Amino acid sequence: MAREPRILPEVRIAVLLVVLVACGGGAARPRPVHGALIGLTRDQDSGDPIARAEIILRAAGGTRSFKTASNNHGLYDIDHLPPGRYHLKATFAGQPIEVTNIEISAGQASYVDLVFTLGRPDAKQVVYGDHAGEIERYRPANLDASLAIIEGTVSDTSTRGRVPGAVVTAIAGGETLQTISDDHGRFRFDSLPPGTYSVSAYYSVGGRGQIEVRRSEITVAGSEGVSVPLWIELGR
Repeated sequence: MAREPRILPEVRIAVLLVVLVACGGGAARPRPVHGALIGLTRDQDSGDPIARAEIILRAAGGTRSFKTASNNHGLYDIDHLPPGRYHLKATFAGQPIEVTNIEISAGQASYVDLVFTLGRPDAKQVVYGDHAGEIERYRPANLDASLAIIEGTVSDTSTRGRVPGAVVTAIAGGETLQTISDDHGRFRFDSLPPGTYSVSAYYSVGGRGQIEVRRSEITVAGSEGVSVPLWIELGR
C-alpha cells in the first residue's frame, strides 16, 4: 500500500504586512499606484538570517533614495515605491552588495534576497534576476549529521512575483512530504533524512486546473541545507 503523504506544518519565517498605497478615487475600487520591495538577508555558509544589514534603495537616474535595515529574522521591506527601476546597496560587517535593474511595478511586491559571505567581505555586484534558478547549499549550525533541510521559494516566471499558497512536495524513496508556501512564497522541510529528492510545486488557477513544476535529482547530505527555487508559469 502506498504511504500517505506526511503533511508538514506551514512554515512562516515571519509575516510582513506590506501596504501598497492606492490613489484616491470615486466609488470604483482605486488602482494601486505604488509597489514594494521585500527580501531576506542571510549568511551563505550557515543559512542563518542576518539582522541589522543596512539597505539603501535608489531610483535609477534619480536622486530619491529609501533606507531601511533587516530585522531580527533577516527580513526587510520598503513600500510606497513609485514604479520604475531601482538600484540597491546593502552593507553588513564591511561587505557591500549591489543589485541593479530592480523592477518595481504598481500593486506588486518585488523580491530581492541578499546573501552575505561573513568573514569574506569582498564586494558583490548582481543584476536583478541573474542566478534566479540556481540551487544554493549551506551548512546550518548544530544540525545533526543524520538530518538535512530543503527550503526555497515559489515564484511566477513572468512577473517574478512570489506565489503564496502553492503545494510543495518533496519525495525520496517511499517518503512523500508536503507543505504550503507562505505569504512570501517560501517553503521549508526540516529534519529530513539525507538523500536524493524530487521537489515540486503546484498551484490551482481558477478555470485552468493545476500548474506544476518539478526539479529532480536534488541530493542533500547530512548536516546540509539546500535552497531550491521553483518557478511556475501562471500566465499560460
